[in-house]
Amino acid sequence: MRSLLISALVSIGCTDATIAPEELSGLDQSVTVCATGSTIKGIDVSVFQGTIDWPKVKADGVVYAIIRVSDGLNTPDSKFAANWANSRAAGVIHGAYQFFEPSQDPIAQADMMLAKTGPLKPDDLPPMIDVEVTDGLAPAAVAAAVKKWIAHVKAKTGRDPIVYTGFYFWGDNVGGANVLPSPLFHAQYTTAACPNIATPWTTWAFWQYTSSGAINGIAGNVDVDRFNGTKAQLLAMLGPPGSCGDGTCSAGESTVSCPEDCGPCATIETAGGELDDSEACFEGGGPATYMRQVTDAGEKGGLTWTHATADATEYNYGTWNLYFATAGHYKLEVYTAAAYAQSKLAKYVVHAGDPTAQLADQAAVVDQSAADGWQTVGEYDFAAGGHQYVHLGDNTGETAATNTQLVFDAIRLTLTGANYDGSGSDAAPGNRAGCDATGSSGGALTFGLVLGLAAFRRRRC
Repeated sequence: MRSLLISALVSIGCTDATIAPEELSGLDQSVTVCATGSTIKGIDVSVFQGTIDWPKVKADGVVYAIIRVSDGLNTPDSKFAANWANSRAAGVIHGAYQFFEPSQDPIAQADMMLAKTGPLKPDDLPPMIDVEVTDGLAPAAVAAAVKKWIAHVKAKTGRDPIVYTGFYFWGDNVGGANVLPSPLFHAQYTTAACPNIATPWTTWAFWQYTSSGAINGIAGNVDVDRFNGTKAQLLAMLGPPGSCGDGTCSAGESTVSCPEDCGPCATIETAGGELDDSEACFEGGGPATYMRQVTDAGEKGGLTWTHATADATEYNYGTWNLYFATAGHYKLEVYTAAAYAQSKLAKYVVHAGDPTAQLADQAAVVDQSAADGWQTVGEYDFAAGGHQYVHLGDNTGETAATNTQLVFDAIRLTLTGANYDGSGSDAAPGNRAGCDATGSSGGALTFGLVLGLAAFRRRRC
């Protein structure tokens, strides 16, 4: 494979490339982006790895592999067919990549790759474009060719292709082109804990952090990668996009994203029920380092807490995913343990009602320090079924300097009135009773909330 200019990235699958020490340690670390929690081990391979013993690779803890199809149109990878079939047989999740030649027809290159892989199967990651040479073209021309490849592959597969590149190469040679929402496969060989990535991305999905890895079943060095997420998040990227409601729990669907096909993570029965932060319906987000689990307090002997911030966007958060046996008007309560609950501005966002309707998320601010036990958030109309939730972010408005602790613990729902039919005919789904956290009639603030994470920044441990 190819060596790389110092201003660019090292080539994927290019374990014969020579990397100067300054390339490893001299990269600008001013825009570092850390993993959101634990990462998952993978590799990327090509003909340069020779014949691979895939069962040994899997036994060495490799969960996924990205396999080269070709270098442009003229150099198909002679090991692709064997690697593609044998990785699948060994139970290794796999995806295909193409070393992109910008001067060649991008549609023809994409079609060549798609012909080699065939339609996406349940254990296939989205195709990946490896962008690391210009072929002498200007940044605008490289960007235009890359975008054509991406658009064509997405139209054929229904998935956003992955983009492999590096910080300097993308900025200098592709002009920082915006190809979102394609996920980033970042290349940077370093011993640093967190890489620095190219704009427009604010996070990375994969990080190729070394070209000199040692993996059982592979003779010589191999590129080793990290996936930024949980196993469930990796699985959600697999296969053709599922059609929720078709009766099949397809790759990419889960008990949260499609309870209709996969079954719910838990069911709130007609009379009501509890969901704890230790259970499957709770999802904590953001860097796991800052989501502390303790076992000396909490409704069920434990809770999760983080520090509140005054940032414009949330960094860590918790979501309780809800699935109701029947529609109804329910009181929502949250458990706050005085040993850890300090936030006076905890903003609980409730997404309730018919998921097919245009619903405005609603929020109620709770003083978590006001009670050691259950506190009322409000009363809401919930529809039967799922795609409803309670969400709490760390950006309460309380500054990091105060070290204010925000807790995520159990929530409780109790039926309080006649069943809401989910049609929206009686009242707009939401906090009809206008209850605030103290049970008064002041009303909860209603607003539309756009959920998501901004670029990560360093914060207090």
